[in-house]
Amino acid sequence: MGEEGAIAMSSQLGQRKIDVENPQLGSSNSWANSKVSVTKRDMCSTCVTIVDLVNHVLIVSLTVFTLYYTVGPYVSQIHATLCTLGYILMMSEAIVVFAGDGVLTNFLTHRAKKHLHWVLQTLGLILVIAGFVPMYLAKHPHHHFKSYHAILGITSLVVMVFLTVTGYPVFVAAKLRQVVRPVVIKFGHNFLGISCFVIGMASQCLGYKYTSQMNTPSVNVTTICIIVCAAITLLSVRKALPSLFQQSARLFR
Repeated sequence: MGEEGAIAMSSQLGQRKIDVENPQLGSSNSWANSKVSVTKRDMCSTCVTIVDLVNHVLIVSLTVFTLYYTVGPYVSQIHATLCTLGYILMMSEAIVVFAGDGVLTNFLTHRAKKHLHWVLQTLGLILVIAGFVPMYLAKHPHHHFKSYHAILGITSLVVMVFLTVTGYPVFVAAKLRQVVRPVVIKFGHNFLGISCFVIGMASQCLGYKYTSQMNTPSVNVTTICIIVCAAITLLSVRKALPSLFQQSARLFR
C-alpha cells in the first residue's frame, strides 16, 4: 500500500510539473471550450432566426391567402378582410418587433422598436374597428355577440382600445418610478397585450369556420388556416411570454 501511494503521489507531481512546463496546455483547453460555446450560440441564434423568418412567411402567406377569398363589397367580406389585416398582419408583427433576434428588426434600437410597436398596434386597431363597425350595423340588435367568434372578438377589441389609450405610461415608466414601479407598468401592458392578441387570434380562428368557400372536395382548407393561425400565435408570443414570466417574478422582489 505504501508503494502504491508513493507511485500515485509521484504521478501527480509529474503531472503538475508538466502543467508548469506547458502553461499553454491550459489556455488551449480554455480556448477550445470557448470556441465550442461560441459555436453553440451561433447555431442557436441561426435556428431562432430561421424560426422568426418562418413566422414572417406564415403571417404574410396566411394574410394574402385569406384576402384572396374575402376581398369583396359585401359586409361579411369587408369584416373578414379588415380584421385579417388588423390581427394576423399588424398585431402579429407588432408583437414580433420586440423579438431581440428578429430577422427584420434586429438592427433597430429598443426605442425605435417601441415606436414601431405602437404604430403597428394603432394601425391594427384602426383596421379592426373599421371591420367591426359595418358588421355591427348590419346585424339586428338582438343578434349581436351570440357566437364565440363575436364574443372573443369584442373582448379583444375592448382590451386593444384600452392598451392603445393607456400605452403612453410604458414609454415613461422610468420617470414614474416615484409613483409606481416600472415593472408593474410593463407587466400590466405585457399581460394585457398578450391576452388581447391571443383572444383576437382565437376569434380569427373561429372566423375561418364561416369561410367554407375555401374548401375543396379533397382538402379542408379551413382547418389548415386555423392550424397556421394557431402556429403564428405561438411563434409570435415566444419572446413575450418569457419576458412576462420574468416581470412577474420581479414583482415580488
